[in-house]
Amino acid sequence: MTIKRSHTLRLLAAGSLSAALVAMSTGVAHAGNFKNRTISVQPSGVAAGKASFTAKGDRLTVCDTVADGYSVSVTVFDEDRNHKKIYKLSVGGKGKCKTSTKNLVDGHHHGFWSDTTGSAGGMGRIGYEVA
Repeated sequence: MTIKRSHTLRLLAAGSLSAALVAMSTGVAHAGNFKNRTISVQPSGVAAGKASFTAKGDRLTVCDTVADGYSVSVTVFDEDRNHKKIYKLSVGGKGKCKTSTKNLVDGHHHGFWSDTTGSAGGMGRIGYEVA
């Protein structure tokens, strides 16, 4: 009887140790990167700007690339919290860029949506990342 219990305890201990090692070896999940995604004037599809996202530091950069009277923006949503708006980054004027960092929640899906102020269209998704 004590031999069976001792064997069972060793198996449980080995299983627990294996699970702990696997948990410790998994890296921290973070958002991926995207570079130079086009922000278009809707519905014409003409490029009005670009946006880039870097996971390290959760850094978003938005640039206006055309002197067309429109400003461009990217809005970041937390898709796992009923599409909760995290923040919006806007810039206007050809050649101008803005960069912002916000701490995105680890393990959540985030949507990056572009828009052009004053255009005849709505938002378009330019990125979808898991943080």
